[in-house]
Amino acid sequence: MTALPNQTRTVTLPWMGKEYSELLSQSLTNLGINVQLPPLTTDKTIKVGVRNTAEMVCFPLKPTLGNFIEALDNGANTLLMYDSQGQCRLKHYCKIQEFTLKGLGYDFEMYNINFGNVLPVLQALSGTSYLRILRELFHFYGQIKKVDKRKIRWSHRKPNIGIIGEIFTCCDERINYGIEEKISKLGAKPVNTVALSSFIKDGFFKKTHLPTKTRRYGREAQKYLNGTLGGHGLENISHLLELVDKNIGGVIHLLPMSCMPETSIEPFVNTICRDSNTPLLRIPIDENTAEANLETRLETFVELIKMRGEK
Repeated sequence: MTALPNQTRTVTLPWMGKEYSELLSQSLTNLGINVQLPPLTTDKTIKVGVRNTAEMVCFPLKPTLGNFIEALDNGANTLLMYDSQGQCRLKHYCKIQEFTLKGLGYDFEMYNINFGNVLPVLQALSGTSYLRILRELFHFYGQIKKVDKRKIRWSHRKPNIGIIGEIFTCCDERINYGIEEKISKLGAKPVNTVALSSFIKDGFFKKTHLPTKTRRYGREAQKYLNGTLGGHGLENISHLLELVDKNIGGVIHLLPMSCMPETSIEPFVNTICRDSNTPLLRIPIDENTAEANLETRLETFVELIKMRGEK
């Protein structure tokens, strides 16, 4: 495809949490970009992604590829995919998706967005100034901070249940079967430590901004590893140590099946929870996860925490 004039572009991006994605879509629209989000992720979306990816590839690639296929079928012609630039396999998603979609016969442009190129990419798509883009990005960041503040708030009346894990699995309510809502309906308060605003801030400022107390948990977490770990493995150990220190009622570890960073930290998560007598529920998710099974395990886990609180 030759370079598209901006007035004929229809830009899309995969879902990663309904609130987050809609806020990002609105910010791009405010910059004059014509955005069309994919249809909401369904079982059909996931099946389409599964059918066109390798069996053991990490799960988030499958629904995001399905999102792109459904968006292209609906008229999108410009795809945006985030590149973590880290050691996680997410950094390869863009190339794998582009290769796969070209092989399926789709005609489109694809942009790989990271913290280093976000300004020139958005300028190319919008034709507007860096200053206006920066203002809109700061506005977007402020909005998602409000969302995240609500997600990490503790309750003084209900048992609190911490959530740690891989960011896509923890943030997208279709992928985790609305686990935060399910916990709330069972009479507990979910404390989701995996916040998109923190992820963005860490990417831009390389964690030099962290307050002293958070840095302390980060230093403690580093003692469990002898080098850099991809994904959010180190951050999740740090979040777990903080949750345990604050006497959390229980912890849920959410991860995609076969996720290297999250499976690597499993022994440390197990040990920290065992030594602190903190109940732990681990939920690996892939296309074969049954919602009824997840609900049964979750209900049992919450009831256990309630009984411990009563004692």
